[in-house]
Amino acid sequence: MYKVPAEYYCRLHHVRPRFKNDIESVLLYMATEISRIQQTKKDDFNNELNRAIKLYPGNASKTEKTINNWRTEISSLFGLIEYEGDIAKPGRMAILLSENQDLIEFFRYFLFYFQYPGGHLKPQETAELIKKGIRFKPASYLIQVFFEGQKITGDKKFGITKAEATHCIFNDLRVTRDARSPKETAEFILRNREIKTEYDQGGDITRYAGDIMDYMELADLATLRPNYQYYLNNTHLETLHAFVNSVEYFQPYEKMYGKTKLVASDIAKTQDFW
Repeated sequence: MYKVPAEYYCRLHHVRPRFKNDIESVLLYMATEISRIQQTKKDDFNNELNRAIKLYPGNASKTEKTINNWRTEISSLFGLIEYEGDIAKPGRMAILLSENQDLIEFFRYFLFYFQYPGGHLKPQETAELIKKGIRFKPASYLIQVFFEGQKITGDKKFGITKAEATHCIFNDLRVTRDARSPKETAEFILRNREIKTEYDQGGDITRYAGDIMDYMELADLATLRPNYQYYLNNTHLETLHAFVNSVEYFQPYEKMYGKTKLVASDIAKTQDFW
């Protein structure tokens, strides 16, 4: 069973909305309801949104804690609500989805900017990733690995499983910190296949890499096939290359790398901007 060497192991994670299996309809509903709420104090905004969440089918009997979790999980991961101090307002992502009702466009925007570390994590968790030197945009990197795998095999049907993405990419500091080239990663995956390397494929293990690959499918950038491999959708080359060519990271974090006494409060100051 393959394991990332201990000195290079760091498991990446993010908030996982508990409605992931119904994410398309929930996102459309939430974006629409959020966009209807006027800019107001955070507590008032939250209360109004909670009332709307309770009206979603199946939520009438949910506890207040569950309703709060719906709101916080979806807003932290997808940025549907923007904050300025004690003021909350509909985020640009919510307005975009509410107006266009275009989930492909929404997930492309989301994946284009999604990174580790990010404001979707608690400040202390983000601080730890920065201390480790992690700077990683998963969608961009995965697309590059797909491209390199296609070149090596001479086959546009080069695919990647959730387990391969988890153990060879997401949880390996040689990728997320040291920027191992996508070509090396593709070669590593293919070499492991040749020697029939086994991976831990448990759902609890692969869920985070799997989420990103599922979101890539929702963005029409990749396709999951019956063999459990994801394949790049090469009909959108212009969009794929836009991901590859982007070198933009969340700027407020950049000056924090190498800081000797980085603490969670340093990260918390950037949350509204995120």
